[in-house]
Amino acid sequence: MTKRNGATMRSGRTWAHRALLLAALASGVTPGLAQAQGLAQLLGGGNGNDLTGDLLRTVQQRLTGQSTVPSLQPDVQMQNPPGYGPQGPGAQIYGPPSAIERLMSARAGQPIRQYGYEVFGRGGPVVVRQSGALQDSYVLGEGDEIVLTLRGQQNASYRTRVDRDGRVVFPGLPPIAGAGRPFGAFREDLEDAASRALTGTEVLVSVGAVRQIAVRVAGEVNAPGLFTLSGLATAMDALSLAGGVKNTGSLRDVQVVRGGRSFRLDLYTLLMGDASGHDIPLAEGDRIVVPLQTSAVAIVGQVKRPAIYELPAGQQATPLTTLMAMAGGTEVRGSYRYSILRTREDGKREMVQVGAGGTATVRDGDVVFVAPTADVSLAKVELRGATTLNGSYPLETVRSLRGLLGSSDMFTPTVGRPLPYLLADAVIRLDPATLQRTVIPFAVSDVLEGKADVALQSNDVVYITNVAEMRYIARKAGEQQRNPTRKVNDHPDPVAPPPAPDATAMALQAQMAALPPGAAADPRLAQLAALQGMQLPAGQGMPSGGVLGQGAPALAGTNPAYAAFAAAQMGQQAQSAQDQGPPRPEEERLNPGIVAPPEVITSQDGTTTRADDDEEQSGALPVTGTGALSPSQLGAAQALAQRPKRPPLRLFVGLDDDARRLLVGTLANYHVTVVGEVNSPGDFLVMPGATLDKLVQASGGLTPKVDLHAFEVTSAEIDNASGLSRTVRHTYGLPVAQFAQVALKPFDRVRFNPVFSDRDTGDVTLAGEVKFPGGYEILRGEHLSSVLARAGGFTDAAYPAGVVFLRQSVAESQRDTLQKEADALERQIVSIVGNTSSKVQVTDGEIAYVTQMINRLRQGTGPASGRVSVHVDPREIAAHPELDIVMEPGDQLVVPRQPSAVVVSGEVMAPGGIQFRTDRSVDDYIAMAGGMTEIADDDHVFVVQPDGSAVQVNGGGWLSAAPKLAPGSVIVVPRKLRHFTWDSILMDIVQVTSQLAITGASLAVISR
Repeated sequence: MTKRNGATMRSGRTWAHRALLLAALASGVTPGLAQAQGLAQLLGGGNGNDLTGDLLRTVQQRLTGQSTVPSLQPDVQMQNPPGYGPQGPGAQIYGPPSAIERLMSARAGQPIRQYGYEVFGRGGPVVVRQSGALQDSYVLGEGDEIVLTLRGQQNASYRTRVDRDGRVVFPGLPPIAGAGRPFGAFREDLEDAASRALTGTEVLVSVGAVRQIAVRVAGEVNAPGLFTLSGLATAMDALSLAGGVKNTGSLRDVQVVRGGRSFRLDLYTLLMGDASGHDIPLAEGDRIVVPLQTSAVAIVGQVKRPAIYELPAGQQATPLTTLMAMAGGTEVRGSYRYSILRTREDGKREMVQVGAGGTATVRDGDVVFVAPTADVSLAKVELRGATTLNGSYPLETVRSLRGLLGSSDMFTPTVGRPLPYLLADAVIRLDPATLQRTVIPFAVSDVLEGKADVALQSNDVVYITNVAEMRYIARKAGEQQRNPTRKVNDHPDPVAPPPAPDATAMALQAQMAALPPGAAADPRLAQLAALQGMQLPAGQGMPSGGVLGQGAPALAGTNPAYAAFAAAQMGQQAQSAQDQGPPRPEEERLNPGIVAPPEVITSQDGTTTRADDDEEQSGALPVTGTGALSPSQLGAAQALAQRPKRPPLRLFVGLDDDARRLLVGTLANYHVTVVGEVNSPGDFLVMPGATLDKLVQASGGLTPKVDLHAFEVTSAEIDNASGLSRTVRHTYGLPVAQFAQVALKPFDRVRFNPVFSDRDTGDVTLAGEVKFPGGYEILRGEHLSSVLARAGGFTDAAYPAGVVFLRQSVAESQRDTLQKEADALERQIVSIVGNTSSKVQVTDGEIAYVTQMINRLRQGTGPASGRVSVHVDPREIAAHPELDIVMEPGDQLVVPRQPSAVVVSGEVMAPGGIQFRTDRSVDDYIAMAGGMTEIADDDHVFVVQPDGSAVQVNGGGWLSAAPKLAPGSVIVVPRKLRHFTWDSILMDIVQVTSQLAITGASLAVISR
C-alpha cells in the first residue's frame, strides 16, 4: 500500500511538472535548454515512447527554430575551451618560434617554420553535421535515437533510443540488438522484423538525434582535458577542441586508445592529400594521446614548401626523394644543386653535396639546401621604353632590329605619356666575357626606313626613348658643352634652393660674424638681416634654429622671394602620398626610374601637362608687396599644400642606375642644337648622318618668318689622333623640300635667322590731346613727327609745351641708379650700426626711416620714371630737324590740356596752385603762397618747367636772369638740412628724393 501511494505521488508530481511544461509552451515562454534538460531528468523521461522525450524535443525545436519533421537537426557548433585561441581577426596564426624552429633557422640562415602547425597548431569551433542520412557504416551506441515510420495499412511514426542494454524496442516488435552494430545491418534486421509483423505496410528506418560521447585528449596539446562530442566526431575534431597540437607535439604519431587497442593517426597524410590517409571516428571512452616529436629535418631554397618536416614515427632518416615529395618538389623545372648540412657523430656540422636522385639519405637534424645551378636566360631579347609592345622576345624570331621593330604601329602615342622619340635610341648589351655593358646607339626611324640595322644578341635590351628623356639627355649635354667646367648632376633636385644673398648681404653676414661673443643682441641687426632674407646666428635678434622659426614672418614680410620659398617648402612638407596606380611589371617596380625635371616637361611631349599645372607642381606661391603674409596668401599656401598632386613623370623606367647612366652618357655624345626661327628651339639628339628635315620636324617645324636664303650649320671637325678640333661653318640657301640633302653630325649647331623687316619690334602709345590716340606700330628709324602726323596732330586744347615723353630705356637707367643709391645707403648703415666702438648714436626711428627708404628704392615705388624732355612744336622741328627724336618700341607720349596755374610747393606757408600771369615772377608767386617758412632753404629754390626740365632760381649767381615761367610750372622751395651725427646719409636720401620730387611734381601739374 505504501509503495502504491509513493508511486501515485511520484506519478502526480510527474504529471504536474508535465502540465507546467505544457503551459509554458502554450504561453510562448520557452525555458532554456539547460532547464529543459533538467526538467526532463526530473520527469524521468528518456525512452522514445515517453511523452517527456517529445516534450524535450519540442523545447529544443522551439529554441533552435527547427521544424517538427522527423529528421536530423542542423549543424551543431562545439566551441573551444574559454580563453584559448585567437581572440580577434587580427590575431596571428603563428606563435613565437619554437626551440626546434630557432635551431633550424640558425642552421639554415633564414627563418623557417614547422610544417602543419599553422593548421593543427590552433584550435577552433567544431561543426558537426546533424542533417542528412547517415552512412550504413555508422556504429550505433547507447543514446542514439531510432525513428521508425510506417506507411500503408498502418500510418504511424515511432521514436526510441538505444537503451543501456544495447537494445531497441518498438511497440508490437521484438527487441533488436543495436549497440555496437553498423547502422546498415541494424536497419535490415528492423525492417525484416517489421515486415513480418505488419503486413501491407512499408517500413522506413532512420537515425534521429545522435548520441553524445566523452573523449579525453592528453599529451602535447594546448588545452588537454575531457570533451563531450557528437557520436559523429573524429580525432581531428577532438584535437581542434583541445586547442590544437603544440609545436613540441607530433603530427605523425597521434594515438587513439580504445579499450586495449591503439590506433595510429598520421596527420601528414591528411595535409598532403595522401589517398591512404583517413581520420579516425571516435567512440565513447576513447583517449587521444599526442606524444612528443622525436625527429625532424629541414629543407630550404627553391622548393614549393620550405619547412621543417617531422619524420614518421620510429624513423631517424628518410630518402631525399621522399623529403622533396613532402616539400612539393622544386619551384620550376631546371637544374638544381642539392646540399645537406649534416650533423656528425661528434656534434660538428659539415656541408655535403649530393645528387638529386640515387640513394641520398637525410637524417634527423639535417638541413637540405636546394639552389639552382644556373640562373641565366638565353636567347632572349628585352624591348623596353616608349612602345606599346614591351616585353621579352625569343632571339630566334628577332635576329636583328628590323625583325624586332617591324612596324610603326608599336610606337602609337599613349594618352598621358610622352611621345616616342625615334631619332636616338639604344641597344644595351652585356658582354658575356667581361660582364660589362655597352650601348649601341641607333635611330628607329632609320630602321623602319631600311637604312640601318643591328644584329641582336642574347640578353640585349632595346630601349626606345621618349621626348622627355631625349630633352633630359640633350639638356645635360648642352649644359656640359656650354659650361665645360660645370659638373652636371645626374640626380636633379626638384626643390629649388633659397635665393642666394648678394654682395651686400655677404658683407652684412661678415659684419655680424665679427661681433664679439658677449655683444648684446641688437634688434636693428635683425631688421637689416630681414631686409636681405638672411639668417642670424643664435642670440642675435632671432631665435636659434633657422629661418623658418619665429623669425620667418619678418623674413617673409621683407623678402618676397624668401616668402615664396617658405610657402613652397610648406607645400613640399605637407604633400601626401599618392596613388601608385595599377600593378607594374617586376622590372619597373624594382627600377622606377628618376623624376623628370620641370624643364623637360612641355606641352609638346604628348603629355596632359599644361602651363598652369607646371606652376602648381613647382609649389611656388607668388608673394608681392611688403609686410607679413596676408590671410589670402596664407590660405593660398595651405591650399597649395593640401592640393592633390598628380603623379610625377618618371624617366628611364625599367633601367637600373648603371644602365641609365651609361645610356645618358652615350646618347649625350649625339647632341645637336637648333636655334632661331623654329617652333621649339633647343637641344636635340640625332644619329650621325641624320638629315636636316628630321631635326626640323623634331623641333616643331619652321616659323613663317624664317629666312631660307641663308641659314647656317656650324660643325666641329674632331681629329682624335692629333687632339685638335676645328670649327667649320656652312651657309645654305635651300627650300624645305631639299633639307634632306643636308646631313648632320654630333655637336652641330643649326641657326635659322628671321627675315629682315623694316618694322620695329613693338608699338608706341600716344595719349591725351591728339586726334587719334592709341598704339601705333613703327618702322625702324621713324621720328616722333611722323607718328604725330599719323595720329592726326594735336587738338585745339593741346599744350605742346607740356608734353610728357616716357622711354623704357631711360626708366631702366633710372632704376639702376636708384638701386646703386640703395646699395650705397645700405653699406653706410651697416658700417654705422656694426661699429660697436663708434660714438654715433642712431635711434630706432632713424634706422626704421632709412630702412623704409631703402625698401622703396629697391622696389621702385614712387612716381613714374623714364621721362625725356622733347620738342614737339612743328615750327621748332622744321627749323632744327635734330630735335625730332627717333622713336623706340615702348615709348609713350602724353599731350596734356592747356594749364592755367603755377604750383608752389615745399616749405611755404600755403602750398598750392596760383593763377598764371605773365607779369609775375618767382618771388611774386612765393609771396602769394604766404612766404617761406623758417626752415626753408632760400638759396636752393628751383623751378620745374612744363617740359620736365628743372632750373635753379639763383643757380647762375647774382648776375643771372630769373627763369621764365610758363603755365604749368612748379616752384619748389626745399627744406634746410638738420645736422646730426649721420647727416651724410640723409644728404644722399634728400638728393635721391629730390630727383623723385622733380618728376612727381611735374607729372602732378600736367595731369591737372
